[in-house]
Amino acid sequence: MKRPPSHLEQAPVSTAFTFQRMSLAACIILAPLSITLYLVSWAGNLREPLIDSAMAGPTGNTLHFIGGIAASFFLPLGYLGMSLLGMRRAPWLATISAALSLVGWIPWAALMGLDDLTYDINQIGSTGQFAALWTHFNGDTVMTIYLWIYVIGHLVSVVLIGFMLGRLHLVPAWAAWAFALTSPLTIVIILIHSLVFQDVLKYLICVLWILGAIPAAFAMLKNKDLAQPAPSP
Repeated sequence: MKRPPSHLEQAPVSTAFTFQRMSLAACIILAPLSITLYLVSWAGNLREPLIDSAMAGPTGNTLHFIGGIAASFFLPLGYLGMSLLGMRRAPWLATISAALSLVGWIPWAALMGLDDLTYDINQIGSTGQFAALWTHFNGDTVMTIYLWIYVIGHLVSVVLIGFMLGRLHLVPAWAAWAFALTSPLTIVIILIHSLVFQDVLKYLICVLWILGAIPAAFAMLKNKDLAQPAPSP
């Protein structure tokens, strides 16, 4: 018995569709790369931003903002792309993952305002009043709301996307686990105050994130989510 033709075999693929898939695949890869650049360009794991920015120097600060600004675009689109991979076979799980991803990563651009304020304070000359202003801005109601939406949304979406991609066999099991594990490890890095331990976890999270994203990007490029699933025995 012949296997029924897939959607892609029934109709020619348009140039726009190919462009969309390539763009989403690029965002899936560039998201962890840009956030890695953002994290490694400032030492201290962002615990003391005023000190971290002052120690980074012009080059470190430039790289930090390039990574952070790029991440504000690539992160929501990359996570949306990974969520869309499951839309055909697990529409509800994919929809929830996409919604949490977008809601969780959209505040990233607003949170970058903290780093920008940090840089400006160091450029003008850090004083007790400016430090107090930064602390007040960081802890006010608006930024706190953005922070909690970001933390809950992106940490939950990571686990859901990893579970979905692994369950649907769109990526290898090791890639799904690598991607999903970045969420609990991020929680650990927030709770642990040892700088050495935080550094190890920071690089481990970045590596796992990249390893998990690469197979997802290939799945997007090769339209693996649109292929006919193998029949169960």
